[in-house]
Amino acid sequence: MSGERNFDLQTVLFAVEKRPVYFRDARKDLFGNEEGDPTYHEVPRFVAVVDVERNYMFAVVSDQYRLVKNDEALKLGKQCFLRVFSAPTADGMEVFNIIQPNTRSFCHVDFIHKGRSLEPWRGDKWWPYLRVTNSYNRTKPLRFDLGFCRGICTNGVIFGAEHIVFRYYHTHDQIDVEGKFKVDATRLRKLETVFIEQMHGLKRYYVPQEHMLALACKAFDVGVTEEDLSKPRRRKQLLDFRAEITRLTAHYFKDLGPNGYAALNVLSDFATRPRTYISEAAMIDPLQKRCGDLTVSFLQAIQERTFDYAKYLGPFAKAARILDGAEPRTI
Repeated sequence: MSGERNFDLQTVLFAVEKRPVYFRDARKDLFGNEEGDPTYHEVPRFVAVVDVERNYMFAVVSDQYRLVKNDEALKLGKQCFLRVFSAPTADGMEVFNIIQPNTRSFCHVDFIHKGRSLEPWRGDKWWPYLRVTNSYNRTKPLRFDLGFCRGICTNGVIFGAEHIVFRYYHTHDQIDVEGKFKVDATRLRKLETVFIEQMHGLKRYYVPQEHMLALACKAFDVGVTEEDLSKPRRRKQLLDFRAEITRLTAHYFKDLGPNGYAALNVLSDFATRPRTYISEAAMIDPLQKRCGDLTVSFLQAIQERTFDYAKYLGPFAKAARILDGAEPRTI
C-alpha cells in the first residue's frame, strides 16, 4: 500500500459468498499408505467465506454467521451519512479514501461531505468524515466512525468511543439499523465545536521538540528495551520508526511551531501513512484512534498545575532515550 489515496469504490465491490466446508477421508493400509480414492464429507454447521474472483478463503464461520458484503455496508453507510450530515440527498457524499490490504479481507471507506468543512483558524481547513468499516475475515465488525482529516496533508484522527455511530457484529440474521445511528447533525456540530476547542488548546501549549519521540512512543504504545535492539528485525523497525518521527517532527515544528498542534500533526501524519509497519492498511485505523486518545489525555493532563512531562510520559520517556541512543548497525 502506498501513501496515495484510493477513490475507486470498485476495488471493494468484488464477489464474496459462503460455501460448504469439506474434510478429506481416506483409508490407509497397515503401512500408512492410502487405499483407493478418498471421500469428502461436508462439515456440518460451518461454512467458508470465499473471495469468488480469486478463489481465496477468508475464514471459516458458523452457518449462522451473517455475511455483510461491502456493497451492503456502503448502502448502510449512505443512510448513516444522510443522518450525520443532515443531507436531503447523498449528492454531497464524496469518497475521500479507501483503505484495503492486498488480501481484500477488510476495508475502511472514508466519506466526506463536499460542502462541509471547518477551520480552527484561517487557512487551515479540516473535514469531518464518516468511516465505514467492514471485514470478511472476522477481524472487524461492521462499524461507522466519525473522524476529522486535515485538508492540507490529509492527516486523520478519530476521537474514541463517543465518535462511534454504529457497530454491528456478524452474529444476527438481520441488521436493524433504523433509529440506531447514535450521531445526528446536532451532535456532529457539537463534536466540531469541541474539536476546534481542542485544536486551539493544543496550539496554545508549548511542547519541547525533544519530547516528541517519547510522545510518539506513548501514543502508539511503542516500548523499547536493550533486548529489543539486540534483535535485528525489531531493531530495524524501531530505528525506522525513530527516523520517521524525527523527519515529521522537523517538518511540522518548523511549519507550526513547538506546540501541541504540531505534535498532533506529527502523530496523525504517521498514523495516516505508517510506513514502518509491514501491513500499513491494518494499522491506519487503530493508530488514528490512538492519536485521538493521546490528544484527549494530553489536554486533560495539562490542565493540572503540577503537570510534568516526565511523569506524563512515564516509561515511554526511558524508551525514547534508549531508542535515541541507538545507532544503525551494519550487518
